Amino acid sequence: MSRDRPLGVRHAVAVSLGLPLGAGVFVLPHGVENLGGPATPVAYVAGTLAICSIAVAYAVYLSSPLAERDGLVFAAVSRTAGARSLGFLAAWPMVGAYAAVLATLVAALGQSLSGLVSLSPNVAALVVLACVVAVHALGPTAAGRLQLYATGPLLLFLGGMAVAALLAIAPDNFSPLFPTPTLRDRPLAAIGAAAVATLFGFVGFDAAAAASAVTRDPRRTAPRAVLVGVLIAGFVAAVAAFVTLGVIPWPRLVFATAPFADAAASGLGVDAARLVVPGTVLATISAALATTWLPTRTLRGFDELVPGVAAETRPGLPDPALALTGLLAGTVVALDLVGQALYLSIAGVFVGYGALAAAVGLLPVLRPALYRRCRFRPPAPALALVSLVGVATALVVLSRVLVLDPATSLVFTRWAPALVAVDEAVLVSDPLSTVVPALVLWELVGVAVLAVAADYRADRGVEQRPLAAAYDEE
Repeated sequence: MSRDRPLGVRHAVAVSLGLPLGAGVFVLPHGVENLGGPATPVAYVAGTLAICSIAVAYAVYLSSPLAERDGLVFAAVSRTAGARSLGFLAAWPMVGAYAAVLATLVAALGQSLSGLVSLSPNVAALVVLACVVAVHALGPTAAGRLQLYATGPLLLFLGGMAVAALLAIAPDNFSPLFPTPTLRDRPLAAIGAAAVATLFGFVGFDAAAAASAVTRDPRRTAPRAVLVGVLIAGFVAAVAAFVTLGVIPWPRLVFATAPFADAAASGLGVDAARLVVPGTVLATISAALATTWLPTRTLRGFDELVPGVAAETRPGLPDPALALTGLLAGTVVALDLVGQALYLSIAGVFVGYGALAAAVGLLPVLRPALYRRCRFRPPAPALALVSLVGVATALVVLSRVLVLDPATSLVFTRWAPALVAVDEAVLVSDPLSTVVPALVLWELVGVAVLAVAADYRADRGVEQRPLAAAYDEE
């Protein structure tokens, strides 16, 4: 293995799957089946195709020399738009969003740990966070291998559950496919609404893009890892929904606490808890390891604006970006602000997704030189279509986030089981008084960071290289 780029495609795919295969996979298709009925598996396929538009946008940029840099959203938007500040404001919400998700995951693990040792849940959560940071501080090789050791067995575990449930399917559960008058009268609208709900479960697929700078042959490996990760995550979700609806009649599914696990337990003849408990712990550990890549590598990409944030340290010692990630998540946990931080989680991620999707459509027009350097280079008209679908996908999710209260939106994510560590009253609130202010406030913090960083560079005489240098030189 290369010392500088030690991760292979299997590591990158495992990182990409970490959050989309979080503990929420065991409760699939919870919430979505209310919208799509027995046809819910079709909605998961449709949602996968929609999110693929954003994954393709990532793949295009990852096939360019930008794959060798940290912080792809910042690098892509800034190079395409010709403005570092715009790239920063597009990527900055993702830092806060993923730090909030990381805080939620370690808070849930801390709550579980506190039941085994004499520590308070918050202290236990900080211990878990310190362990996650320590793993990443050892370097990408250690983090990548541990991710593979967590995600690989999890995939096998989920596969075994699916096979067990498949053997217990009752085909009559899918007849009729649209059992209620509402579903029969507007089947496409029902499938569409359910497909939108499935999009929330793909948050975090871009972790493979975050790890591209430490991946072997990143311009070849990273695009494949992102696309394969999305397709595997979508396949797992669709299969889980199919076998669950095949085992548990749709009218009774509302009473299941962990539908997919209940369906698999029925096929195996065991209690569902024997699947849920170890599976949830493994999936949450995997998700926490993968999520750490996202804010850390995004922060490292800001080194052009904030000198020193990507400074290298010796193995075992967190670099500044990793330390900042741990500090952000740790502060949220220590101050018991996990619920409030989650206001930013979905909105912040899809702001970045939408910005990247918009940028890729303009790439052939605004930056033809960078477009020509992309190894994966769909024709400009096809790329424009991908961009439109990707932007529409992000806007649809953002519109739902602004209508649904945070508690309802977060139910559709794969880290939903980790919400046991959050006061539900904090999440049951008007999104216009929680999500919107959180996003605006975080962006204002970003503007302040830009201003302070600009003064620092001016005082130190730090000159920025031309934006095109990132892809003109190789």
